[in-house]
Amino acid sequence: MKFEKVKTCTMDKTNTEIHKESSQTNSIEEFYADSVILLTGATGFVGKGLLEKLLRVYPRIAAIFILLRPKRSQTIEERFKKLIDDLVFEFMKEKHGSSIFSKLQSVEGDISLPNLGLSLVDRIVLIEKVNIVFHVAAAITFKQPLDDAVNTNTKNTSRVIDLCKEMNKIISYIHVSTAYSNAYLSEIEEKVYTTSWEPSAVIDICDKQDKNSIALLEESILKIHPNTYTFTKNLAEQIVFSDSKSFPTAIVRPRIIGASLEQPCPSWVDNVYGVTGAGLQIAKGIVNMFVTKKDTRLNLVPVDYVVDTILCAAWHVTVHWEVEVYNCTSNADPVR
Repeated sequence: MKFEKVKTCTMDKTNTEIHKESSQTNSIEEFYADSVILLTGATGFVGKGLLEKLLRVYPRIAAIFILLRPKRSQTIEERFKKLIDDLVFEFMKEKHGSSIFSKLQSVEGDISLPNLGLSLVDRIVLIEKVNIVFHVAAAITFKQPLDDAVNTNTKNTSRVIDLCKEMNKIISYIHVSTAYSNAYLSEIEEKVYTTSWEPSAVIDICDKQDKNSIALLEESILKIHPNTYTFTKNLAEQIVFSDSKSFPTAIVRPRIIGASLEQPCPSWVDNVYGVTGAGLQIAKGIVNMFVTKKDTRLNLVPVDYVVDTILCAAWHVTVHWEVEVYNCTSNADPVR
């Protein structure tokens, strides 16, 4: 591949030495200078916002690898072109031209497959060059069968961590979770909570049992968790906490993510799902009221706030050598 510039370190330096240099960086801009980044979930709402700000604000980044999976109707090349043609990048293209994307490299892979579906050549390149990993990809489907949700939200995290463990120059790993990973609690502290089921036990059931058996067990496994999404994101957090202690790691928990407040422009959003769709119906006059509890608070976080939290966490966590949790919510009670 064409990217040769990496974090100012030599191959004989240990991860501990590289981490020490990064933790002494005085600014976030310096932290990202010359870095090589791996990003999953780049085609999603948060992923696009994160990619846009990395390109716009940190011009000294050396390279950004984007993990993309082919779809039935689209090749990797077509998906990459569709991504960089997104309206979120229009301002940058007007200012810098298409050369702004010269630092991007698409890598064919799939978080739902063993070894992330990477070719041996691509895996070796990532192992040798990447410094910072942003794992944003997830399946945000509340009614997904348990075995599918475990594969795309829990096992995929293990696969990313396994790759990070092999990386020669990793200085920071950021796992994007959700404030709903512990939705049954009225208050959530910045720590990892366990479940009555060990992640390995749930994975084992999903790997060995047939779909009908798993469906029958699902309710008893979920217990107080409202759906498979929140449950499997909690399992993923536990895996991050137990398996990522050999490199600086952060878990970022955003609440409901809405349109941007300021960056890249006010009110930027790339979908009409969830709260965005509800707001659109209200704006059109189609919906005039919602039936809610009197004390209900809409905990909505602008996407640019979430992006800033992720970017800052990647730097801040290098000051520590343990898994840090950052709740990104609009009030002190993130599940109401």
